[in-house]
Amino acid sequence: MTTPTFIAPPTMAAPLAQATAAAFAQAADGSLQIIELFGAAAALTEARQRDTAIQLYRLWLSKTASPLAYAAQFNLAVLLSDQGDTAGAEAAYRTALAVNPRFSEAHLNLGTLLERLQRPEEALASWRTVLDYANPQLAAEKPHCLQALNNLGRLLEIRKDYPAAEDMLTRSLEIEPEQKNVITHWVHLRQKQCKWPVYNSSACGIAEEKLMDATSALAMLSASGDPAQQLAASRRFVEEKVIQDVPRLSGPEGYGHERLRIGYLSSDFCSHAVSILTAELYGLHDRSKVEVYGFCWSQEDGSPLRARVIAGMDQHIRIGTLTDEEAARLIRSHEIDILVDLHGLTLGARPNILAYRPAPVQITWLGLPGPTGMPAIDYVIADPFVLPPELEPFFTEKPLHMPRTFQINDRQRIIGPRPTRAACALPEDAFVFCAFNNNFKFNPEVFGAWMRILARVPGSLLWMVADNEQVRTNLRRQAELAGVDQERLVFAGRVVPAEYLARYQVADLFLDTAPFNGGTTASDALWAGLPVLTCAGRTFSSRMAGSLLQAVDLPELITYNLQDYEDKAVALAQDRARVAAMKQQLHDHRLDCALFDSPQFVRDLEERYAAVALKGNAGAKAAPPTRTTDALRPARSSGLPLVSILIPTHNRPDYAELALQSALAQNWPNLEIIVSDNSDDELTRERFAPYAKRDPRLRYLRAPGLNALGNFLNCYDNASGEFINFLMDDDLFHPNKIERMMGCMLSRPDIGLVTSFRQLIDAEGRYMAPISGTERLFNVDTAVGGASLGDLILTNGQNMIGEPTTALFRKRALPDGFGKFQGKQYVTLSDVATWLSILTTQDCVYMTEPLSYFRIHGGQDQASGSRIKIQANVEWLQLLCDAHQHQHFLRNRADLREMLTNKLVTCIWYLSSQHEQIKAGAYPLEKIQAVIQQATTILLGT
Repeated sequence: MTTPTFIAPPTMAAPLAQATAAAFAQAADGSLQIIELFGAAAALTEARQRDTAIQLYRLWLSKTASPLAYAAQFNLAVLLSDQGDTAGAEAAYRTALAVNPRFSEAHLNLGTLLERLQRPEEALASWRTVLDYANPQLAAEKPHCLQALNNLGRLLEIRKDYPAAEDMLTRSLEIEPEQKNVITHWVHLRQKQCKWPVYNSSACGIAEEKLMDATSALAMLSASGDPAQQLAASRRFVEEKVIQDVPRLSGPEGYGHERLRIGYLSSDFCSHAVSILTAELYGLHDRSKVEVYGFCWSQEDGSPLRARVIAGMDQHIRIGTLTDEEAARLIRSHEIDILVDLHGLTLGARPNILAYRPAPVQITWLGLPGPTGMPAIDYVIADPFVLPPELEPFFTEKPLHMPRTFQINDRQRIIGPRPTRAACALPEDAFVFCAFNNNFKFNPEVFGAWMRILARVPGSLLWMVADNEQVRTNLRRQAELAGVDQERLVFAGRVVPAEYLARYQVADLFLDTAPFNGGTTASDALWAGLPVLTCAGRTFSSRMAGSLLQAVDLPELITYNLQDYEDKAVALAQDRARVAAMKQQLHDHRLDCALFDSPQFVRDLEERYAAVALKGNAGAKAAPPTRTTDALRPARSSGLPLVSILIPTHNRPDYAELALQSALAQNWPNLEIIVSDNSDDELTRERFAPYAKRDPRLRYLRAPGLNALGNFLNCYDNASGEFINFLMDDDLFHPNKIERMMGCMLSRPDIGLVTSFRQLIDAEGRYMAPISGTERLFNVDTAVGGASLGDLILTNGQNMIGEPTTALFRKRALPDGFGKFQGKQYVTLSDVATWLSILTTQDCVYMTEPLSYFRIHGGQDQASGSRIKIQANVEWLQLLCDAHQHQHFLRNRADLREMLTNKLVTCIWYLSSQHEQIKAGAYPLEKIQAVIQQATTILLGT
């Protein structure tokens, strides 16, 4: 065999090329140690030279006899898999396992590869092998056991072997209960099996509260009819899975295209409920107004439905092989005006694409019939019934109300020939209630109502679709517990779409689920001519069928509690003529009712797209900034107030640049950014120069020699905005921060200050748990009276509002300027003095969402820290005295005397302990004496 000769590609750096050549030479003569092999291959992989790394592994394996060769085979398999050589990867994994049959990592990876190759039985067998020998009690083997169990549970769930899947996940949770993702699947598995109660702590050893906390956004739509719980589930997902601090890719304005570019984002452009509804939408768009783009990571299922969907688009672009950031940048490159996410937070979603904000306007629709909790989504397509005003506070998105109904439909769905009842295993004379919604939407309350309906309507049947025998067994058991013969439950199998629609013509009445209504299934029933009875609740998902019924002029089939729902079902079963009249109405007006007037729906939708699209001028260069005598001023735009973001910085170019980028990413359209740099060197100036050159919103002020407060004031004095927000150079802003806070400011003129929770992050940008003093001030968004909040600040001697980064304030609320209270300039407590000054005349809003992110750093040096503590003690006492003497806050004299007495004693005690530092000039003695005299006068005066 010819030994491969290493030839360095021209793009390879010289040091790496030299090291690689040496590694090849040693591998060829069998002298390359395995640890050196791994190091050389890792360096090549990191340099994106995977093919060379593969050659090196193969050469080493051919020349070296080592008992550890299985490890090299494993690494080779990983590289081959990454390069798409699945056959080579499988062979390498199997070679490794032939040498070391208990090599768990290889079994796990091989199983994943086999699943990808659509060989599920072999994948399951590979993972089960790990469980045959691995001991979960051993720390080294526990992760392998968990991964094997979780992989088995996931794939068994996909294959609809729900009992076996639940068993695997239960075993996994018994080994390690703190697995939130596993709990999420475990809960949904029990829903899919109609295994009640779903939240059964004894079945898995996990408290019900933890089970509820881990419930997915989709599962929560069935689990709870409380809109607050549904929003909380979505927010938990977003907090745990969605990146939040990346700069937005789109600007604050649109592109000015003659035709709006609408992008639809989904993995369901295939034989899926979303495409069943939207198949006709894409082709119906008016091409004189709209260009239609589809961005998808859907499976190529070869279905006619997928072909129709793609044919209706101007451009269909697959993004399945791209990372979320790459996909977002691709979407941005197409200058999409409005991006419509059809996925929500359901299985397979890629919300991080949206987090990058690749489009100026982003909308959610159909995928998740509930709140997404995603700050990057602006609107939800709804209608006044499905999302009434009282439900809006439980949505993070603004409703984009359609005039008739939120749901589009496909009028080209073919209904097959009506089958006979005998062919469906149904008696001819029975009243047949139909419930074809997904089984996971069933719950004990609705199923109990169904059983009472059957009990009150002799001879009636309930016709359902069940995914597996376990569901049928559980539902039959529940029927018998309710005193209903299980023979009155009839289960239908799965059939092709035309036959499925034809079945609805055999039934008498569709019984909807609550609190998660049928969406596609309800419209399927109505399209086929079957009336739907629904129970509308307090959530979007529980009002979907009601919206559809209004759109087919059958509002009398909407009930609002289960008792009325039950009574109405019984009454209709006893009045077959009324049911027949409803069926005739649906038949006669199928194509002219609002629900199935798809062309009009699309015209209405395009009007709403046009209303929310941001205007702009694509490709136009920014006008040169207007020069004034002292600085560059940003042009006023959009008719909205100017907001000044102020960045005082000192010797932190890396952090300051990140802070600047987060300020530039704000989606508030009228913004200026003032940087005051008092660094000792020129590094920050050099770093900021390109930004200042290309962005007229930025003004850079070089201010060496200023102290920290002076640097703050330099920013403040140069700000021309009506509203001010400081941005510390070790902080980051959420892209929506200014927009969210200005929404509070502009809605209430009595608000002078808006602040928010400040999320701690580590140096890598990962969330950290709050430390003392950084917890949320309130648990919900709260408007607080200025006098009350000022009292709390002074009473507790604590900055409850937070650092200047957290707060947006009105400049006119500070007549004396930043850091002053009652005419005195504060240094260490300049922010507290500012907040108190504002709160003397205006109120505050506190927002719980983290809109600012702060990196933890090391503390002050001892000398500096001592000086700051001395100054803080004196300034707190000064604030307390001045607030009382000017009759702001703390007006109850008895309470004030007690507090001031304690504060004065504590202050004098602390200052006396620091007398050496004070003597050395840490703080002016005359200022200490003045404030102590002032406090004494208040206490002893009349």
